[in-house]
Amino acid sequence: MSRKSLFVFSKRDACPRALSAASMAPRQRNDASTESATHVTRLFPLAGKLAVLCLALACAVPALAGDAPAPLVFSPYAMETKGNGTIATEEAFLEVPRRHSEPNGPRIRLRVVRLPATGGDGRAAPVVYLAGGPGGSGFGTALGPRWPVFDRVRRETDVLLLDQRGTDFSQMPPECSHSHGFDDAQPLQRDAALVALRATAASCVAEWRKAGVDLGAYTTAESADDIEDLRRAMGLPRISLWGMSYGTHLALATVRRHGPSLERVVLMGSEGPDDTIKLPLAADALLADLAVVARKDGFDDLEGSARRVLEVLRRQPGQASSPMHGGRKVTIGEYDAQLAIAIMLGRRGLQRMLPLALREAEAGDYSLLGSVALMIREDLGSFRAMPLAMDVASGLSPQRRALVNAQARESVLGDALNFPFPELAEGLGLPDLGEAYRGPLRSDVPVLFISGTLDGRTPQANARALLPGFSKGQQLLVRNASHDNEMWIGNAAVAENIAGFLAGRPVTDASLEVPLPVFITSKAQL
Repeated sequence: MSRKSLFVFSKRDACPRALSAASMAPRQRNDASTESATHVTRLFPLAGKLAVLCLALACAVPALAGDAPAPLVFSPYAMETKGNGTIATEEAFLEVPRRHSEPNGPRIRLRVVRLPATGGDGRAAPVVYLAGGPGGSGFGTALGPRWPVFDRVRRETDVLLLDQRGTDFSQMPPECSHSHGFDDAQPLQRDAALVALRATAASCVAEWRKAGVDLGAYTTAESADDIEDLRRAMGLPRISLWGMSYGTHLALATVRRHGPSLERVVLMGSEGPDDTIKLPLAADALLADLAVVARKDGFDDLEGSARRVLEVLRRQPGQASSPMHGGRKVTIGEYDAQLAIAIMLGRRGLQRMLPLALREAEAGDYSLLGSVALMIREDLGSFRAMPLAMDVASGLSPQRRALVNAQARESVLGDALNFPFPELAEGLGLPDLGEAYRGPLRSDVPVLFISGTLDGRTPQANARALLPGFSKGQQLLVRNASHDNEMWIGNAAVAENIAGFLAGRPVTDASLEVPLPVFITSKAQL
């Protein structure tokens, strides 16, 4: 996680998000994204109460089925990709309960775009793609450079691009009018920033509630039940799931709640039920791995460089002029730099800049670090309803919290990897899905775990920890891949393995390799 990201390098998904307001009109979106109160479980007497047993949001079994959703009606739709032409697809809108525990209550409309199969033998279940974030668009992901993988999968079966509740065309809540702006002349102080962001988030929550937004409807459990409603509305005996980043978190919740309805699941960059808050030392481990790779491009001591820069800024904040903000000046301190390094570890484009940014900072030039610090400050100060509510609801277990706190005390980046979570959630009065939701998961559903060895958001350790719970689980390691496009298209065999697995064929590769990152060595290369 730490996901509150409106920016191109989201701390959870590190994929761009849709920025436009909610719309239900069935038209092409040219700016679509490519991928941000404690619940009290109630106990009911058994006799005559089975119909309400799953009112608890954290219930680990599916909500009892009510009347079948209305059949989905698809209409022709021309999907304009970015660089791959116009694709003939189909579009439909699915009505789901705002709260699945209230099937006769208010409803939400979800958008689904179907990529009709161009091949296959008709035996493979249709595949629902689940974007990351939370807040990413399933439709938007397919528009950009990742399209060839979607095109390969649809040679086996239909692919359904679902915009999850609260995203893109699926009725996004209104934007919040409140935001917090940090003082460019002052370094960011962690505790003061947390107080300010809590106040801003509380103001947004109050504004949304006044506008009639049901924030308790935005949980991963509700979205998992939406997926089951989609299957039923299409009259399908089973579906398969394919998720990236947060999309894997949603897929795993669906496995727990609706496992018998699933044929196969592909998880790219796994985020387990209790992985919403990242382990801080995972960032230190990745920094060490990148340090080895960076030597080939003349950066001999990346880890030492990071520590030296942080030590200098701890004693004396630095002045930067951001070339990405028209020369805007900013004063950065140690925590600014910790946040910047944490973000830059996430995806390939920023990983490539990190060694140069630290080398320049050691020489007294903070312009690159300052540029990233400004972007982070701008991002931190605003909130969207769906990602905020989703993250708070997923939460973390007491055991995870203790481990995260212990590792933050050891990490060179402190708690920057997750900031401002999990503390931001306290006092907002938003639901928490509880320990049953975050508990260990066991299933016989066939699952393919795909992990990148240089992934700074969903490290391969997440998949390793989940794998023993899946009797039919397999792991595919993509060596040198970060949480970015190279995990998808850096090696053509990745798409072949995904498509083959979803079609029921054996996965023959245990590992694949993509090219190592080539680090930027001078500002001229930027």
